[in-house]
Amino acid sequence: MKSIKYILISIISLFLFNSCEYEIDYKGDLPADKLVIASFIQADSVISFSLSKSAKPGTYINSLWYDGPNPLYSDTSSFVYNAKAELFIDGTLRETLNAATTRNQYKFYSIPRANENVEIKLSYKDYKQAIGNATLNLLKPVIGSDSIIFQKAVIDSVQEIYLYRVVVYLEIIDNGGDNYYQIDPDLYYEDYYEARKLSLNEAELLWESIAGVYQEASSSFQTPSNRYGVFSNKQFKGRTYKLKLAIPINSSYHTEYPKETSRLYGSLNLSAIDKKSYDYLFTLNRYHNNSSFMSEPVIIVDGIENAYGFIGAKNSLRVRNINANFNDYEK
Repeated sequence: MKSIKYILISIISLFLFNSCEYEIDYKGDLPADKLVIASFIQADSVISFSLSKSAKPGTYINSLWYDGPNPLYSDTSSFVYNAKAELFIDGTLRETLNAATTRNQYKFYSIPRANENVEIKLSYKDYKQAIGNATLNLLKPVIGSDSIIFQKAVIDSVQEIYLYRVVVYLEIIDNGGDNYYQIDPDLYYEDYYEARKLSLNEAELLWESIAGVYQEASSSFQTPSNRYGVFSNKQFKGRTYKLKLAIPINSSYHTEYPKETSRLYGSLNLSAIDKKSYDYLFTLNRYHNNSSFMSEPVIIVDGIENAYGFIGAKNSLRVRNINANFNDYEK
């Protein structure tokens, strides 16, 4: 009886501790603000990126706009519109931008080629100059078989509540080097109301041939995810790795089957990415998976000098183009 009593006291104490809020009067120096960028560079492709800036806590608290009586936060105050962006290819200055092309989007028109080294320097006010580079020598991934289908997952058969999703199957044939991959489903589901891009945020790993490759276990109470679709070949170097993912069409449940006119379109892509891009996205994903108060701090590994984020190399394989009505897939 005493054991049960102690267990109940421990549980209650845990919930009380979890619900407490502490106001910390921090008096130390905070790090200087930095530019923020996340950009992949591919051979034979236009280079474009969005540029923002970090800020001390509370800086953007007044950046509110209103929709009727409801206040909505806007992040446009963090956008950087007038930075100087220099593009170097193999050490030669090829192009300079003195302002964003559209909003906070910067776009170079010089096209890098395979095996070239690309360097971008970003200068803005009194911020430290950000420098990022990418060497475009990655080999395209090699795919064995693949498939993609619609599927109806039963949530409650009595009340006829279902979750509709897209199931992706891939076989990746590794060449034996130190490789880093990213699954990028550039897929859109269109029904009578709207077109929605599918996201990996809530994707479920149904099966993998080698456990622990696609996602690591989470130390928090939430189900772990791999929202950026990145993983390494550390556990299957020189072998074939297979996985099956279920990507929800959206996060809500349905009691009605999607219309025959609904369609899926876009492309399923698998990319080789460089290590610093992988390190950044992997650690950022680990941060999202370990946001519990009981988790250990996560250090996000940036892949750019004097900035937050990364500039990295990527080589994408379009596994398949997709443009089909719903009834072309498994029901």
